[in-house]
Amino acid sequence: MTKKLLLLILLPLALTAQDITMAHAKEEKLGKIVSVNAQITQLSSQKQKIVSRLPGHVEHYFVTPGQQVKKGDKVVLIESITLSKMTAEYLALKKQAKAAKEKLETARKLYKKGLTSQSEFNQAIIESENVLSRLNTLRSQLDSLGIDTTTLKKATDQLTLRAHADGMVGDIFVPLHSNVDAEEPLMSIVNQNAFYAIAYLSVADAMHLSTKSIGELTYAGKSYKAHFVQLMPVIDEETQRAKALFTLDSHPKNTLINTFTQMQVALPPYTKAVTVSKSALSLFKGEWVVFVEKEHNKTHEKEEHKAKKETEEEENEEASPYVPRVVEPIAYFGDYVAVKGLKAGEAYVASGVYFVKSMLLKSAIGDGD
Repeated sequence: MTKKLLLLILLPLALTAQDITMAHAKEEKLGKIVSVNAQITQLSSQKQKIVSRLPGHVEHYFVTPGQQVKKGDKVVLIESITLSKMTAEYLALKKQAKAAKEKLETARKLYKKGLTSQSEFNQAIIESENVLSRLNTLRSQLDSLGIDTTTLKKATDQLTLRAHADGMVGDIFVPLHSNVDAEEPLMSIVNQNAFYAIAYLSVADAMHLSTKSIGELTYAGKSYKAHFVQLMPVIDEETQRAKALFTLDSHPKNTLINTFTQMQVALPPYTKAVTVSKSALSLFKGEWVVFVEKEHNKTHEKEEHKAKKETEEEENEEASPYVPRVVEPIAYFGDYVAVKGLKAGEAYVASGVYFVKSMLLKSAIGDGD
């Protein structure tokens, strides 16, 4: 096979070299890494229950389980005789308040002219204040139910309940067309902005947790950072393990509550280590390596007083701007691996490792033709 033919075969690989991205090695504090089971959960404060504020009949659900809702979205319609009576009374009190106000103004004018007594004028004031007090109380109650009293023209029995916050509809507790009492839960809505993980650790490991403890939760093939919140006061009876609560810094869409998965937890004592992306680590000629830019590697070799590479290897790498740097993996943590052989701040190939290997392979085959 000629060199030209090989270059034609490898040309598509070269064209994808723009997929190569660089990153810099970071110095992190890592401790003892333990792998444990963990359960995704939420605190009770992040679950809202929609309750029927009045007794009535479940006429219609505007949502279904698993549906995303925004704060203020309609979720259920209740038909309530109690609401009908309240709105009818409110409209009647508005008329009474208007009449009482007119009566009070008339009494005030007559009192100023000396045509009525102080007692009769005071009685008109009391009647007006009494009606206004009842009207304001009822207006406040209707407002809390979501009834717009400013546009209310006739009595209604239609009570529309709305979501109190963004989230996903969880369970619907009451079937459609059921009769419900006041304060009876109708459905749950899960706030998807805050998730936690309960890590199950041995008692010995749990005793080493601190506010600086961090974790990496694996969910659907991806890793998510977590920070220790508190150690739960009760041991899990089934596993006889301590339960540690971690908060997740981020989470995937449609996170399923109560899912069991794997979690890595870093425990003290902490030591400084240089970390690189796990995707950067590769087996090359039987050794673990990361790829670095050639000029950076020459500087490194000079500083470390390493021997020159064999002439054949130098020729093979002539066509590639990257060279392999042998490293020793010492610990894995989520998407990162702690290594020996790199310094903090050094640039390395974070993604596109396959294309770097291809370039080195092309050079080696070409020189051998």
